[in-house]
Amino acid sequence: MQTNTMEKSICIYSCGIDFSLSEKLLHLLENADYIYGSQKILAKLPKHQAREIAISAKAHEQAQEILSLAERHKILVLCSGDSLYHGFGSTLINLCPEEKRENLFEIIPNITAFQALCAKCRLPWQEAELFSAHFAHFKGELPLRKMTNSKLAIIYGGTKYPAHTIAREILQFSPRQKNRQVIFAENLGTQEEKILEARLEKIAEQKTSPTSILVLLPFENTEENILSKQKENCLPLGLSEEIFTKENNLITQADCRAIILSRFCLEKEGIFWDLGAGSGAVGLEVAGLTNMQVFGVEKNENRIQHIKENKQKLGIANYTPVHGEILKTIPKLPKADKIFIGGGGKELPAILDSCKKYAKENARIIVSCATLETYHILYQYTNLNRLDLLQINISSEQEIANTYHHFKPNNTLYVFIFENKKQD
Repeated sequence: MQTNTMEKSICIYSCGIDFSLSEKLLHLLENADYIYGSQKILAKLPKHQAREIAISAKAHEQAQEILSLAERHKILVLCSGDSLYHGFGSTLINLCPEEKRENLFEIIPNITAFQALCAKCRLPWQEAELFSAHFAHFKGELPLRKMTNSKLAIIYGGTKYPAHTIAREILQFSPRQKNRQVIFAENLGTQEEKILEARLEKIAEQKTSPTSILVLLPFENTEENILSKQKENCLPLGLSEEIFTKENNLITQADCRAIILSRFCLEKEGIFWDLGAGSGAVGLEVAGLTNMQVFGVEKNENRIQHIKENKQKLGIANYTPVHGEILKTIPKLPKADKIFIGGGGKELPAILDSCKKYAKENARIIVSCATLETYHILYQYTNLNRLDLLQINISSEQEIANTYHHFKPNNTLYVFIFENKKQD
């Protein structure tokens, strides 16, 4: 039985892709003091007494406004799709203190555009990976590696990245995917609705609207080129050095990199600092293996350009190159969960002190070095809890005189593993 008033101060109502006036919605319209929604949704409402306010690009400010109004008024928020999936409802919820949410919000769910598309195409989506460039203010980069590696990728388009632009970016990163079958859709739930299944290269040639979706269907890779497979497909521990643009072979070797990465006990989310990044190899692998936000600090401008080239080659979106000196940059970075230090020289004690001050408690800090001078500096450092110390000696088979073989040793690498733990 319906009550005569809205039970909560804010009702977030998800309209799906096909707006309709349900009994519940009519009841909410009668009892709201303010109604927020897009201009398209507001234009479909019957007459009512509430004040209408169109949701604009200033979503954050309007969400704050709603929370303030809710102290004295009843607010109805109308969202397309489902409000809690990249919607205005998520913005509202995240801005509200957690202890107030239960008593403040009523949330009416609905299906998202991608769920509607999968239903129209009879496409099971339980194995799908979801990506979004949906919002007008989206200024990030596309995670092309993760998209192309997905068995089934569903990508929401947006103003900066409509479906055809996403298709072009994917083809630039991985030309061999031109024959991959995709589903393209735009303006779902409207008279201009369009759904098309075609090869990726055909979609790249089209002009699509911002309200578009691109679905990458399962793709079988048959290419045998090993470097291409490493660059575009799975991201194993220890990518080949040949993939990276670098200066004077300034790079942590693949085998050593694999050992270092294994010792980080990487997490899916969090903040990673790559200090003295060089070519960016360590941090870029972390970004490819996880969803961590990686910040690579490098003072040499040429190496920063190399990092940017490597980032683009690998299709990595969650790595931010930072040009600057390590000690001056650390205080400006978000607090780190994991830190790799591949450079620093005589400043290493000061850098470690700064990591101790600005990293999160229990953050893991790994430092590699190849010289005895740096080894002694690190061995004598006591301001952090040292968990382990590794000496890595790797030898590779090499031919002699086209007849015999021997093991040629690579340079010894020392790896110090610290933890930012409060000392008693």
